[in-house]
Amino acid sequence: MPAITATDRAGVAWRDAAPVVASASLLLWPAIWNFYPLVFADTGTYLSQAAVGYVGWDRPPFYSLAILPLHLTLTTWPVAVAQALTAAVAVHLLCGLVPSVSRWRATCVVAVLAVCTSLPFYVSQLMPDVFTGLLVLAIALPFASGHAPSFVAVVVTTALIAFHLSHLPLAAALIAALSLALRPGWRFVARATVPVALAALACMTVNVAAHGRASIAPYSDVFLLARLLTEGPAMRTLARDCPQMHWRLCATLAAPPADSDDFLWRSDSPLAQAGGAKAVATEATAIVRRTLSAEPTATASAAFRNALSQLRTFDTGDGLQPWPRTVTPWIDRIFPRAEVARYEQARQQQGTLVVPAWLRGLHAVAALVGIAGCLVAVVRAPRPLAIVAAAALLALPVNATVTGALSHPHDRYQARIVWLPLAVSLAAAPLAVRRRTVVPPGATPAAALAP
Repeated sequence: MPAITATDRAGVAWRDAAPVVASASLLLWPAIWNFYPLVFADTGTYLSQAAVGYVGWDRPPFYSLAILPLHLTLTTWPVAVAQALTAAVAVHLLCGLVPSVSRWRATCVVAVLAVCTSLPFYVSQLMPDVFTGLLVLAIALPFASGHAPSFVAVVVTTALIAFHLSHLPLAAALIAALSLALRPGWRFVARATVPVALAALACMTVNVAAHGRASIAPYSDVFLLARLLTEGPAMRTLARDCPQMHWRLCATLAAPPADSDDFLWRSDSPLAQAGGAKAVATEATAIVRRTLSAEPTATASAAFRNALSQLRTFDTGDGLQPWPRTVTPWIDRIFPRAEVARYEQARQQQGTLVVPAWLRGLHAVAALVGIAGCLVAVVRAPRPLAIVAAAALLALPVNATVTGALSHPHDRYQARIVWLPLAVSLAAAPLAVRRRTVVPPGATPAAALAP
């Protein structure tokens, strides 16, 4: 038998890697079109926390720590490339649930996602939002395979959860639902739950060290307060209790805020005039609790309406305007002059980056098609793909509830995950029309995927 040379091994490695690299390249088109990775209002914080050395009050530092070795305060392009590769690998793993299929088929799936969904916009953006959908896959794939998460999978899933505060309740809800529905055994459930516990512990440890508060999200009540003030219940609490409590906001807030974002982020908002989120945090918790106690029905109804609104709010292109106040100063401070020039010349910073109406419409239609396809896959596809399809469908209302009900509906919150059902539908398409195969006793889970 002829010996396998290093050249042969390199050729095999490239043949395995080429479809993934090609897939990642397809997902980077918005950044290429923009001449620079996309940014959002929060991008400045995520770039600066690890680079400068501080912990913001509103966002955990773990995504910032993860991307620092990539950009090294030199250029942000490696961050977008790494996100594209991660997304490409995740889709290839998803398509790998179908045995004996060419690796290039997954690249074809990515090509459809790159045109028909919002995924490439979040891959290309210097934000952790791209990892919301990838987290769903990271949680669902072990349940689908029947094998407990490996050490590497636990580490990766822990990082994905820690990247964004909304990921923690999303992950916990998905793991609980899948465990109750599938009953895979306590050892499996324990291993699957480890990332949630580790991410929660990491967030709490950072907040104790940075803010002196033993809490996973020490200032989350400020976001909920902004919504309750805008909608009215918390304003009634202030009107009723301010004479006795003398909260800071009593002196700065005379009328309900017209917009919760303005209340949170404007430099002249009542929150800023009251000393900022950190100064008002303790009072915010007290106001929220009194509001919930006095008007439980009204607050629950408002949360339900916001969740429904968020569920159908996922237009592509949210936040693609320039961010001269929250991003540009950090780019100027952290990066070299050549990188600053590239940033300033990008379409987004020039105010000319607009997602065409026809593309936004295509994304909306594709999202609905994906949801319909997942519903079919739950019933008709083999068990592993049916499990992932069910997880993708469940993630939509859970994500909408976590973001819309606790904060406020925004297109980007749901757009960052609504691409996932189409990905699962495309992966399941070749098998969705076939009958579910019964797995013989002792057979591997892959047997269920046999044609």
